Amino acid sequence: MNSGSNLLDQVRKEKLFYALVFQLNKDFERAGLEAEFDTAFENQQLLRNLQAALYNLVVSDFESYLTLLYAIDVSEAKIKALPDCEVHQLAEFVSVLILEREFKKVQFKNRTL
Repeated sequence: MNSGSNLLDQVRKEKLFYALVFQLNKDFERAGLEAEFDTAFENQQLLRNLQAALYNLVVSDFESYLTLLYAIDVSEAKIKALPDCEVHQLAEFVSVLILEREFKKVQFKNRTL
């Protein structure tokens, strides 16, 4: 699995950061959750905010967490393959899976035919 920082570096390299943040906000809203992500964020700030949002969901509203994963279309197999770990580590792992999925979506939408 990619690290979140490396993945976001790649997103910026492909000039898709704005599209990724837009997609992330859109999917959070689709799941009925407030989005807190801004295109002005640095990579680490976006990653920290996403991890914090996931941590809070897992701890306080697990059903909404599952709804979010469904709305984003994170692979259930990848979620099940994650190691047993503390909630903060789970949030880190899942944030990378979410960013990977959102990146694939924006790459597909922005590809040239």
